[in-house]
Amino acid sequence: MNNVTPIKRKGNGTPPPAGAHIDSASYALLVETLIGFLELRIKEGDAGRNCDELERLNRQLERLAERFTPLKGAA
Repeated sequence: MNNVTPIKRKGNGTPPPAGAHIDSASYALLVETLIGFLELRIKEGDAGRNCDELERLNRQLERLAERFTPLKGAA
């Protein structure tokens, strides 16, 4: 069984344990999701729409991706 590192939630105050890691398939999904949100944010902004919520979600995904970059064991 793999260890699971929980995502820090608001008000938790407990930092994630050192050495947090993610498997490569999950990391690829995370990055693909981040890219999709970024593309949607650009598209919505180009259409003149207010995108505060998309910007907030993008920042959260970026912070999450940064926690796992570079992947442990990555060459």
